[in-house]
Amino acid sequence: MLKSPQVIVLIQARLGSSRLPGKSRLPLPLGAVGNAATILGHVVRRAQRAASTKTIMVATTTHPLDNELAALATSLGATVFRGDEQDVLGRFAGALAQADGADTVVRLTADNPALDPVFLDKAVAHHLASGADYTYTTGLPLGTNVEVIKVAALRRAHAEANQPDEREHVTPYLRRHPELFRLETLALAVPPAVAALRLTVDYPSDYALLSLLFTELGPAFSLTDPAELPALVARYPWLADINRHNEQVRA
Repeated sequence: MLKSPQVIVLIQARLGSSRLPGKSRLPLPLGAVGNAATILGHVVRRAQRAASTKTIMVATTTHPLDNELAALATSLGATVFRGDEQDVLGRFAGALAQADGADTVVRLTADNPALDPVFLDKAVAHHLASGADYTYTTGLPLGTNVEVIKVAALRRAHAEANQPDEREHVTPYLRRHPELFRLETLALAVPPAVAALRLTVDYPSDYALLSLLFTELGPAFSLTDPAELPALVARYPWLADINRHNEQVRA
């Protein structure tokens, strides 16, 4: 009998952002209760709604500043791993060593609270069906695409990657070596006006847009339901202008 894939979600998180300090614990308008109203809380809750994942782990740093973040993650029902602040690839490898039996990892970050669980499940299904080492979705708003990685491939990257950006950003070594890893791109589709939105939180204006969306639509809004985000963007096309000027911070 074939063993079922063991999928873990690893959420990369820290409070020491220079552009928007403490952003993971910033509140987003309710509809959720208590800690679930933080940005991190929304990321965890949306990952928990995905059918393909059972284990949610927050991979934060050993810096004392992140003691509060670790406590918040625990209160949300996530397990916690703490590792090096700059060597994020090493932090992920350490977290996976603690996650006994995991063979597939979904990489998320704690500043992307509009993740859609439906698309997370589609990315995992495509990754497993294709036998890929690394799968990345395209076509979704910035901050909502998904990365899925075979644990064995991530461990190999950890052993071999030696460039600073390969350690800090987790997946560059995989993407740079198609001769070593099977790379898959999964193209997904949302209405063009939705795809044009910037739904990550790096700057105050990013936070302003997400706060508006969560206020208007509630904490579980969908990227595709025509009565939710697509309808709001059609009604207020200037929404994309709130943070359009922001420069993307590489993850």
